[in-house]
Amino acid sequence: MSEYPYEGKIHSDDKVNYSTVYSSDGIRIGKVEAAFAESFIVKNEMQNKEVKYQIPRLAIVSLIDGSIILKLTKSDIDQNYETSSINKF
Repeated sequence: MSEYPYEGKIHSDDKVNYSTVYSSDGIRIGKVEAAFAESFIVKNEMQNKEVKYQIPRLAIVSLIDGSIILKLTKSDIDQNYETSSINKF
């Protein structure tokens, strides 16, 4: 069994993959780690923390040159779409 939980579920030719995601208020959310039919997983690695979000595709306003702009603010994303938060030591 693979250590990577999304193996076999990712559409590798999807335009969303590996894009950098920004909130509507201009804050960098992270990079797309996996893209699914109706949502995508965004991973943000900070100095001592890793946060993941599962965001619906319907939240995308634009996708240009590897950057995704969402119609959600950073606080909306944190409140409604954060799936995990891991402290690193």
